[in-house]
Amino acid sequence: MLALPLKPARRAIDVSGDGTNNSGRDVTHARDEAVALGISINGLVILSETPLLWNPEHTNPPGGLLKYYRDNVIGGPGSFVLEAKDFNSFGEAIVKKMIAEIAGVRPSDRHMHSNLNPPAL
Repeated sequence: MLALPLKPARRAIDVSGDGTNNSGRDVTHARDEAVALGISINGLVILSETPLLWNPEHTNPPGGLLKYYRDNVIGGPGSFVLEAKDFNSFGEAIVKKMIAEIAGVRPSDRHMHSNLNPPAL
């Protein structure tokens, strides 16, 4: 493990996806371990109107994907989840998410579109 000369003010893991956990260990256990180490986990869901034929609840679990991330993925101080309405809007959503994380602002709107307007590049 690489030792940093300074301790960061906060540590965060970013999780983006278009469905529920479908590989690896239980996501809630991984979240709980990270949070116990003082690491926050933020999420970005990518909505899809086309469910998987073999597993339609993967992209649309009961209550919706946003609720799944709130209940199972995100955690820690200031954690939040945002949603991209589709894969085409992912780029805009990730920029807004990064701005919120760097600024240390927890968005109150699930889409964050009305809370942060990134500067024109």
